[in-house]
Amino acid sequence: MKVAVVTHFFPPEPGAGALRVASLVDALAAAGNDVTVVTNFPSFPRGRFSETRRPFARTEGADRVRVLRLFSLLVPGLPGSRLLHWLSAAASASVYLLTSRERYDAVIVSSPPITVALAGLIGAWRHRSRFIVELRDVWPDIAIAMGIWKRDGFLARAVEWFVRRVYRRADLVVVVTPTALAQVAQRGVDPSRLLLARNAAERTPSFSSRARQADGFTAIYAGNLGLTTDVDVLVDAAALLAEDGITIEIVGDGAQRARLDERVRKENVANLVVKGSFPRPDAMAMVAGADVSVIPLRKGIRESIPTKLYDSLSVGCPVIVVAEGEARKEGTSLGVLCTPPGDAGALADALRELSRLDYEARRALGERGKASMRERADRTGIMEELVGRIAALDRSAS
Repeated sequence: MKVAVVTHFFPPEPGAGALRVASLVDALAAAGNDVTVVTNFPSFPRGRFSETRRPFARTEGADRVRVLRLFSLLVPGLPGSRLLHWLSAAASASVYLLTSRERYDAVIVSSPPITVALAGLIGAWRHRSRFIVELRDVWPDIAIAMGIWKRDGFLARAVEWFVRRVYRRADLVVVVTPTALAQVAQRGVDPSRLLLARNAAERTPSFSSRARQADGFTAIYAGNLGLTTDVDVLVDAAALLAEDGITIEIVGDGAQRARLDERVRKENVANLVVKGSFPRPDAMAMVAGADVSVIPLRKGIRESIPTKLYDSLSVGCPVIVVAEGEARKEGTSLGVLCTPPGDAGALADALRELSRLDYEARRALGERGKASMRERADRTGIMEELVGRIAALDRSAS
């Protein structure tokens, strides 16, 4: 098949979304498909383009994978800049799919943001192709859960109207958690057009060599500082642990970085260190060298399971999940510690408890979690299954 994959995030951008899409693209190519990734120029997670000069369009890659980077608008600091970026990127992808002489047998969109679905609808109509929607977040449910939108507000109702039409047109809707599966099914999508393809770790994680922390006890959060991440519980817990010899490191960047820096500075939280972004192998090495990885989600986020849970376990690092819903359920099934969302006291107590264990005991916890995770399908296997399902759609259309 010739496949177009429309995505807002793609390497060299870091983050779970970009890596998941890259794994899907690799699996599609390995199965003998020709893949065109339709995306924009890298800007995640800093919210500004990593290149100062960009052409209107640029083609990268060779063999079975071609990456087409297209123009989009991004004005840091401008109110509504993120939405403008999403809409302009979707518009560029739509124009390409409308005018392309290349004919595609399948159009796959990977959301968030939900705006990519517009380009997917247009592309599937133009090419009379199969249409596959891959959802890491279910909209507008995620925005309502975060308190950004009101359930009966205009934006929530408008997006609800749009996603129902997207699901109606889709030949396959792919979700990452059972909760998300139920949320989509409630909108009248036939179970035969739904597929659960969970998040997972890489089959063979790569990371730089790094000696473990020499002094004290280090907890780490490594990932995007997006709106679903509860950075405040990390700051509050660090303040409670100021006299316990426990340091919390934050490795990453994103929408909450500026507010986080300001809060740490104003409150003088000396044992919380914000390190910023690093290349993935280096960030993974920092997780491997830490005493524990903390995965905090905001209260109300029930349908998400962050990939960083699996990433942390894949390098043998013990984990504390600070969340409810699917993330807590998954953490419990993998044998990791779990504390309630937003409860800095409970997180601080859990960190104190772990710090009292010797290094070998903590590593044994990490190895047990690693073994539990390996019993499940890895990301490569999950993507291979997804590609097989897409191939079956194409055969049924022949």
